[in-house]
Amino acid sequence: MIEIWRFLAGVGLFLYGMDMLENVLKKLAGRSFKLFLRRYTQRLFTSVTGGALITGLLQSSSVVSLLVLAFVESGIISFKNALGVILGANVGTTLSSWIVATVGFKLDIESYSLPVIAISAIAMFFLHKQKQLYHSAKLFLSLGLLFLGLSFMKAGAEIIVEGVDLGQYAHYGSLIFVLIGFIITTLIQSSSATVAITLTALYTGVLDLNMAAAVVIGSELGTTIKIVLSGVRGSADKKRVAWSNFFFNVATSIIAFLLLPWLIIFIRDIILITDPLLALVAFQTTINLLSIIMFMPFIHWFAKWLEYMFKASDGDEVSFITQNLPVVPELAIDAMYHEAENLSKKNLEFLKLAVAGSSRPSGEHFFSHLKSLAQSRISDEEMYGKLKQTEGDILEYYAILQSEDLVTEQYDLLNKYITAVRNNIHAAKSLKDIHHDLKEFGNTANDTLYEHYNQIKKSWLEFDASFQRLMAIDDHALLFEELTTVMKAAFVHYNDQNLLIIEELKGKKLSEVETSTLMNVQREILSAKKSQLRALAYLKLTANQAHEFEFLPEF
Repeated sequence: MIEIWRFLAGVGLFLYGMDMLENVLKKLAGRSFKLFLRRYTQRLFTSVTGGALITGLLQSSSVVSLLVLAFVESGIISFKNALGVILGANVGTTLSSWIVATVGFKLDIESYSLPVIAISAIAMFFLHKQKQLYHSAKLFLSLGLLFLGLSFMKAGAEIIVEGVDLGQYAHYGSLIFVLIGFIITTLIQSSSATVAITLTALYTGVLDLNMAAAVVIGSELGTTIKIVLSGVRGSADKKRVAWSNFFFNVATSIIAFLLLPWLIIFIRDIILITDPLLALVAFQTTINLLSIIMFMPFIHWFAKWLEYMFKASDGDEVSFITQNLPVVPELAIDAMYHEAENLSKKNLEFLKLAVAGSSRPSGEHFFSHLKSLAQSRISDEEMYGKLKQTEGDILEYYAILQSEDLVTEQYDLLNKYITAVRNNIHAAKSLKDIHHDLKEFGNTANDTLYEHYNQIKKSWLEFDASFQRLMAIDDHALLFEELTTVMKAAFVHYNDQNLLIIEELKGKKLSEVETSTLMNVQREILSAKKSQLRALAYLKLTANQAHEFEFLPEF
């Protein structure tokens, strides 16, 4: 029994080491590898090469594929060039398999990994303030854990193999082992870990080369599930890239399965790789190279088919802005006003969600709440992303309008509405930055802090109601007066809360850290209220009134 736990502990350490390695390499590479990926994805051939090189560095095709999805979503790289990155990433991820096969089973890796873990872990303890050195030490720790896990897997498997005979399933054919590879990779979401487990099974004799190759085929397909799920929501291009990865791997897996006996013969008898571990890794690399050779000549037709399957007009926009806005100045000014007004409304929803969560009036019917939950599937992170994307789209529209012949009055109105947009996003960022603090307040065991949390929610709901009332006022003079009243109330509440917090600190009801965090939260909430009120001022008041309101002295 202990050997089974040793093997499973090895799998856990290997997965943890792989995850740590991915994260630390992203931090060490930082902006540079993103710039590299953007620079080398402008043409199809270089995008394949760039995808392979970056994945070879990060050792995770999933990370690179998810990064590509984000780049496509933001328009940094085109959908067609992203297809090349996906193809290249599948080859790059095999580097870890080569390292495991050539080093992991040829040396006494435990005797090497233990000193690496000890030295790097101790170094990390003393290097917290020196980020570059800290992440470098963490890199070695992740490698040490990865190889220690592999050592545990190998040691455990050598004992387990005595009571395991997978050969009894051979009469089902290779398809059963493809299914095993698919299930394992779907569960652990790491084809590298699946291949490491398979290499261990091959090394100990649990699997023969044909069985192990079938498991690798299944792992190629299993690693696509996370990418598909990540692309379910988003732009049409994002969905195309996600599904292209799936279709690439399905086609590769089918062809590799059909050609399995001949590919094994090719590796053993043609290129003369007789070591079963190296032969398995060569098989993995070969089928991924085969997919590039197979798809590259037809990539443009494949892209057109994906464009047909996932049309841009499928109704799943990535921002709140209306499509095909007019560029005729007389129409564009009104369009800009409506887009800024819509953003303000959507932003108010986000702010309420960020502070008060799913709070609803106590009299609301239970089934109405269930209906609202079914309709509001978007998370606060997704909504913030859409708000930011909307801001970018509106700024792009604003830039287009700058090239039109605008009279001074039109130009002033555009600038006024753009200022309203920017104030809205500033309010959103203020509350996004403290969202984690509010969650902690909601889960605190400190009754005083929890009472502040409830008061914050109540105060924001009151502000939200006041703001909704302000949006319905059309008279400029009355609106200016009411905006001033609400702004004054926000400052009064802020000052009162700070005085209360200080008193509770003196009374030992709050710690110094809780006090500091709570005061920062109150400051960000005040900032959000100010920005939201200023956004409404620039949206509905005259330019002079809005400017006067913005520079009112603090109350």
